[in-house]
Amino acid sequence: MKNNLKQVTLLILILFILPIMVQSKVKKDGKKVSLIDKLAIAEKNRDIKAIKTLYDANAILFLTDLPPIYGIDAIISLYKFSWKRPKRNPDKYINNSIKNMNNKIHEDGFYYFKHNNKDKKTAYRLISKKTNGLFKIIEFKFGKHIINSKTPKLIMPTGKHPISRSTFFYDKTSEKDRIVSFELWYPAQSEEHKKAPYHSKAVTKASAEFLGWPMFYNSYHSKIISNSYSNIKASAGKRFPIIIYHHGYSGFASVYQTIFEELASHGYIIVSIAHENESAILIKDEKTVIKTDKNNKFYKSHFTELNGTKINALQNVILNSDNLKKNTDAYKNLIKLSPLHNKSTRLWAMDTKLVIKKLREIDNKGCNLKEIFNFAKIGIMGHSVGGATAGQMAASSNLIKAGINLDGFQFGDLINKSIKIPFMFVSSNNRRNSFIRYSTFMHNSETICYQAIIRGFSHGTFTDLALFKPGGESDIKLQRELILTFFDIYLKNDKSKDLKELENKYNRIILRSNNKKLK
Repeated sequence: MKNNLKQVTLLILILFILPIMVQSKVKKDGKKVSLIDKLAIAEKNRDIKAIKTLYDANAILFLTDLPPIYGIDAIISLYKFSWKRPKRNPDKYINNSIKNMNNKIHEDGFYYFKHNNKDKKTAYRLISKKTNGLFKIIEFKFGKHIINSKTPKLIMPTGKHPISRSTFFYDKTSEKDRIVSFELWYPAQSEEHKKAPYHSKAVTKASAEFLGWPMFYNSYHSKIISNSYSNIKASAGKRFPIIIYHHGYSGFASVYQTIFEELASHGYIIVSIAHENESAILIKDEKTVIKTDKNNKFYKSHFTELNGTKINALQNVILNSDNLKKNTDAYKNLIKLSPLHNKSTRLWAMDTKLVIKKLREIDNKGCNLKEIFNFAKIGIMGHSVGGATAGQMAASSNLIKAGINLDGFQFGDLINKSIKIPFMFVSSNNRRNSFIRYSTFMHNSETICYQAIIRGFSHGTFTDLALFKPGGESDIKLQRELILTFFDIYLKNDKSKDLKELENKYNRIILRSNNKKLK
């Protein structure tokens, strides 16, 4: 009996008294401070003020199922977003150890929570540092991030040229004018200075606000370092082919940088155009961004135009029928019911011509960019409505020599015209046999025309966002090689390249062609 009493006393000492003594010592000597209990109480009480006092202004939060979250404002936005849901039984933290490492306190333990009505746990590590006399959380990591916590990176380009990036903005001089706004990625003369961030803080904030994303969703964008330098001298002694890019509706000029950098590294100048009233933002410079008002009459009416039952039925035919007559009739009726999207396609084509005019001015007098543009070799590509703009220009402009429509219904005037240049339609195909059919336009084309169908792609895969999702790196690499191969063949006349080889290399690509010879 006495032995049992001794064992119980010893157990109580180990489980309860000793941890209290250790914790008291930790707090008393000032070297190790436990913040997890304070954080748990603040989270339980949904006390934003208390949480703000615990995190450093530049703290980083690494969660298991989200990109890293940078800065106190973004972290607070996550708390507010998650607290929109009803209260439930509080999750809990169990702290197993506290260590002082290089003047930082590491607190390790387990986080217990419910997921799909099942009890779950994941390891955590909270790192704090003394700032102005108080310990503040500088990093909070969960699961796999305890060992490997890194900011996402852009894929390295495979070409030989260093890359630089420049921004151009020309305001209206009268009400009748349109704002001209675009960004360039181009082969650079040398590798100088620091590489530019993927997005500036101003772009990161404004784009999130426009898209209605909580700040935590893309706060890491301003921390990603791109593979491009800013405003350095272009590679000398050669004129480079030009590829003009149009983003999708409510996108913005720098949403496809992983592709732009790859093309520029292989000797192309990429010109990505933004559009007044319809782009999410117009970038004037690194710190100055014009955010479009989503409630403006122009944007709002365009954005809601495609929500009708009749239009959806026509789109369904285009997505699922290989019958040429049905496809053509559906497109004709879709275009009749979409006057605003046709208007945008024409406006964006007009913006293209305005930008080419500005490029000629830059080529004549631009300090870093003088005499680098090859205006005899201009290609065009775009995503969604931007893809429709590429198709519009393929029939209506003798300036363009090759083009690509990335997953865009073909609005505009092409239904009554024919494609006059080598062209490729690229379709996403993430469910069964459903993808945008372009047989009408391929049939009417005057020259070689392709359709590349990519299994597993969704509409949003044709942006940089694909890179920050599981499996996204392989999606981006496929796109880079497909687009580069097409333009190498039809802008650079590279006889060594063959699109059919990509169909063999990537079993996700299905390639169709109208079998017409290049004129």
